[in-house]
Amino acid sequence: MRLSYMLVLGLVLAFTAPALGGKPTAEETEKRAAAKHFYDTGMLLYDRGDFVDAAKEFERAYGESPLPELLYNIAQAYDKGGDRKKAVDAYRKYCEVMPNSKDNAVSRKRADVLEREWSELEAAKAANRPVVKPERQLAPPLPFVEPVTKHTYQTWVRVEGKPYTLLGAGARKVSFFKVYGMALYVEDEPARALFPKLAAQAGGSDHDTLVRGDLVNHWLVMGDFGKMAQLHFVRNVSGKDTRDAYRDALGETASKNASNELKQAAEAFLALFDDVKDGEDLTIRTTGEGQVIVEAHGQKKMGPKNIRLSHDIWDIWMGDKPISSDLKKTLVDRVDTLGR
Repeated sequence: MRLSYMLVLGLVLAFTAPALGGKPTAEETEKRAAAKHFYDTGMLLYDRGDFVDAAKEFERAYGESPLPELLYNIAQAYDKGGDRKKAVDAYRKYCEVMPNSKDNAVSRKRADVLEREWSELEAAKAANRPVVKPERQLAPPLPFVEPVTKHTYQTWVRVEGKPYTLLGAGARKVSFFKVYGMALYVEDEPARALFPKLAAQAGGSDHDTLVRGDLVNHWLVMGDFGKMAQLHFVRNVSGKDTRDAYRDALGETASKNASNELKQAAEAFLALFDDVKDGEDLTIRTTGEGQVIVEAHGQKKMGPKNIRLSHDIWDIWMGDKPISSDLKKTLVDRVDTLGR
């Protein structure tokens, strides 16, 4: 979760504002400079995904200059870092000193949730019971309308009991004709666990930084987590046309130069596709272990299990030579939500 822009702006202004009553003393100036240094370091660590270390830097900044907004930063960082007790303490203190803040109600509710989770974990430890990590609290799924086909997807869905988060949606067009709308989902928990490393490599967790270059596309294709494409067709497409299109897009993977194992896996994948009619849906999914699954006409078809093939399937849309450069961009429009 990116820290509140208004809080960040307020802190920057507070570090640089003149002292009340006149020119700051040398000691005040030195403390402000130290606080600004710790704050800047904390922001860099937070954007890299090193949340606990970021919280410690924010605490150092607070020690030099006890600005109330820093308590919110401390709470958010410990929350993301998994230290529930310290996050609760910071949220509570922030609410106490900032009773009229717009973040007050949300902070109180979050503190209540974390305190309950922490109490349950401590009780389990005391009883020598195995500690079960509580599932991340998900907001209700919201409708997301793909603008070209006008088809509605959900911001997250459950697949075999696991939440999958929407990264983006777009449309496949051929010669100005719309063929299908497509939504791209990733398995929420493992993708979030790997997101800090992506943000660190990109140099930030905001959308514009993440999508600069092809880093996020490579991360997505090679990522060790489940991926799913939901395709909603707005034209009739024959199974033969689909198989031919995907065979061309797979390139070397489906060519005579590929290994026998890879060729067989590619042909098994292509054989999963039949005719699709206007208004019908088709789902393509791969697991972190490389299992390929296709669902259409209410039927689930288990395809081959091959890590290399599963990577090459997502290369069709996200690789260096995607079937649509516009679609490639829109399919990662929401990638920064993994860091929130």
